[in-house]
Amino acid sequence: MENAASRPVREAPRGVGGLLRNIGPGVVVSGSVVGSGELLVTTRMGAEVGFVFLWGVILACLVKFFIQLELGRQCVLHNSTTIQVLDRVPGARLGKTSWAAWLCVLGYFSVMIAVIGILGSVAGLMVTLLPGVPYNVWAILVFAAISILLYRGLYADLERMITILVAGFSLVVIGSVIAMQATPYAVGGAEVLSGFRFALPADGAFVAMAVMGSVGATAVELFMYPYWVREKGYADFVGPREDTPEWRARYRGWMRVLKTDALVCTGIALVITCAYYLLGASILKKLNVVPQGMEVVEQVSLIFTQSIGTWTKNVFMFGAFCTLFSTLLVFTASSGRISVDFLRQTGVAGLDNEAVRLRLLRALQIAFPFLWLCVTIATPDTPLALVLIGANANNLLLIPMAYGVVHLAMRAADAERMSVWTELALLLTVWAIVNFTAVNLYLNWTR
Repeated sequence: MENAASRPVREAPRGVGGLLRNIGPGVVVSGSVVGSGELLVTTRMGAEVGFVFLWGVILACLVKFFIQLELGRQCVLHNSTTIQVLDRVPGARLGKTSWAAWLCVLGYFSVMIAVIGILGSVAGLMVTLLPGVPYNVWAILVFAAISILLYRGLYADLERMITILVAGFSLVVIGSVIAMQATPYAVGGAEVLSGFRFALPADGAFVAMAVMGSVGATAVELFMYPYWVREKGYADFVGPREDTPEWRARYRGWMRVLKTDALVCTGIALVITCAYYLLGASILKKLNVVPQGMEVVEQVSLIFTQSIGTWTKNVFMFGAFCTLFSTLLVFTASSGRISVDFLRQTGVAGLDNEAVRLRLLRALQIAFPFLWLCVTIATPDTPLALVLIGANANNLLLIPMAYGVVHLAMRAADAERMSVWTELALLLTVWAIVNFTAVNLYLNWTR
């Protein structure tokens, strides 16, 4: 991690070019967002119900923008991590830490079920490409690659790597939608319009909740966001809070950068998610292929081979590897940081020492993938099922996190309050998430 002392306060960039050159946390989060949710869950939803849930896919991408923005704003104002933000929520405390922080951390780690499924999907993908190497060996090799790449723990390297992985494959996915229009699977205007009837298909309620939990800036990605904001240096550039015109100007300037960053993250997720959904709803639905099992990525590859040509299968498999591997990479890196931060917040001895924190971080970035590896080897036929279960946990985690963010935003001093319009948008966001979750839980229960 970069030392905050080496980053003095500085003025925010001006102009579109300056803003774009200084974004970064949203790009890293997008590397995690544009991953299993789009590639596996969204295509599965399209394969099950067709175009009818297009409105839900768009809602799932857009609805968390204001939560992401407020979490980032809290980080810039107070130089706080997500744990430190949630620790300010009043109420019961356990081990010197707020109930909200405990609940959200437990929810965060419940989502690891999905990451186990992603690791299994990557191993299954490699078996398809090189069947001479056993599934378990591929799982071990993926684990080794994650551990080696993250051992150095440098933000800049991670940011560059993920930018390349996400951008390259995303462009090809968009190209597939365009190419599909010249095939028997072409999408018509009536089919697209049918996706805006605001219907909730009862048979797809479980996957619908998984879509809300796994696309856009999900609860886990929201949890990660302030950590990347801090490492990028926005809070340091603004400097400690001062009642001066200079400080306020820096704060407003860097908040413009933050808003741009969050918008880029949301925009990337929206475009790519819709592309995946249209491909799944058209091609997989018409072929009556519902992705599942160890071969889930190979089944999803039909969205390429049927739209562009059979020669693209290996291109898709490589792109799918990059997409899923970037999700594993970002989740592992963030999980280590969140764990160290939470243990420090609860008062674990020795973690005030930066060297000790760094050693623990590196150890956890090996320990977590090793745990996923063990479960992956023990359950080789359930990758997508684990992804769906973890995605539903991700959806449920949104509720306490959203509550904590809204509570703090509404209780802030006047000088720290967001605009009235942003507050209303944040309240509407929470209302939409709670109602969407409640309706789908009911549909699952009564199915």
